[in-house]
Amino acid sequence: MKKHSIILLLAVWVVLIQGIFAQTTSCSTDKTFCVTITPPLTSSASSLATFKLVAPSTVGWVSVGIGSSMIDNYLVMAWPTTTNTVAISQRIATSYSVPILLGSQSDITLDPSSGIKDGFFTVIFTRPSVIANSTFSQDTKNFVWAMQSTSRPSDDSTTTTITMHDSFGYISLDGGMTDRQKYILAHGIVMFLVWGLIVPASIYIIRFARNILPGLFFRLHWVFQVFLASPLIVIGWLLVLGAGVQFNPSNTHHVLGVAITALYFGQLTLGWIHHQLYDPERKYIAWWTKLHWWWGRTLVIIGFVQLALGLEEYNAGETVLNFADE
Repeated sequence: MKKHSIILLLAVWVVLIQGIFAQTTSCSTDKTFCVTITPPLTSSASSLATFKLVAPSTVGWVSVGIGSSMIDNYLVMAWPTTTNTVAISQRIATSYSVPILLGSQSDITLDPSSGIKDGFFTVIFTRPSVIANSTFSQDTKNFVWAMQSTSRPSDDSTTTTITMHDSFGYISLDGGMTDRQKYILAHGIVMFLVWGLIVPASIYIIRFARNILPGLFFRLHWVFQVFLASPLIVIGWLLVLGAGVQFNPSNTHHVLGVAITALYFGQLTLGWIHHQLYDPERKYIAWWTKLHWWWGRTLVIIGFVQLALGLEEYNAGETVLNFADE
């Protein structure tokens, strides 16, 4: 009997320790917004996962989703009500619009301690590891969160009148970057190489290296554009598609990205026309040549703007995104 009691105590201890060390808490650097995720302890479909979100009491709404993107993934949204209760709902975002309600809202269980207290809004809820439209297994590592810091919906948890988030980010239970973050980072690096280095260098060479490299300047210009910038632009697009980013016509970075890509390949066409029609004994500069010059210079300026928009789009440098495991 004593032996069985010891074994039982050891089993309980192991389960508790697993739960403690499996738990991941991520916070903004100023500690005003935190997300704690405790994965299910077993592979059973009924095993519970626990989520805890803590934000300032003035917050509009908070959300956490399972996956590397809000789009096409399960998420839970919550906000304080005027009666100090919590409006909470299960949703899925199918596009860049208000996430739609799932057919069932009975999967999550809200902890009674949730609400506003001591200047903070706290939401604690559990859900089974397997529900319709979503599975949270022990292998699930990627999560996404979003927050609207001021604009709060009505007390109706099923409302579709919700202001878009003003901050968002990603969480990885293994302490590293999520797959989406890796793709986005790689996309940013590749596009910086294109628009911050290669394209400007190519223009500099064709403009100022004629006398320094008389037999080489044109080839370098051509190689930089065709064999460096062009394939890297394609790779940059593949990376952003791999990240699961969907085109948003109201997003300036997305629209400008499509435009600058089309303009770039149009510029290559102009360059080919200029080369084919070039007359070394010309007495005047053809209009297509001047257009090629100014098209290229304009592209560089747009490229710099696009790089800045990309950094702003993904909140580079924003403290609310500097999550670190505690």
